[in-house]
Amino acid sequence: MSKTAKKTATKKSATKKNAAKKATAKSATKSKARTTKVKTPPSTAEVDSDTLEFIDAIDKYKKKHGRPFPSWSEVLQVLLSLGYRKA
Repeated sequence: MSKTAKKTATKKSATKKNAAKKATAKSATKSKARTTKVKTPPSTAEVDSDTLEFIDAIDKYKKKHGRPFPSWSEVLQVLLSLGYRKA
C-alpha cells in the first residue's frame, strides 16, 4: 500500500468517526430539546370556571361532530352558544 493510499484510508476512517460523533451529539441534543418542551397542563384549581366551561363545550362539540380540530368558525359557534356576544 502506498503512502497516498494509507493517508486516504486514514482520512476516510477519521471522517466516518467524526460523522458518527456528530450524529450522536445531534440525537442527544434533539432528545434534550424534546424533554424540555413538554409542559404539564395547569391543574383545574388554576383554571377559572369560564375557561373550564369553554373547554367542556369545545370537547362536546368535537365529539358530537367528529371533528378533532374545529375550524375558527366552529369555535365561534361554540362561543355564541355559550352566550358570548360582540360588544
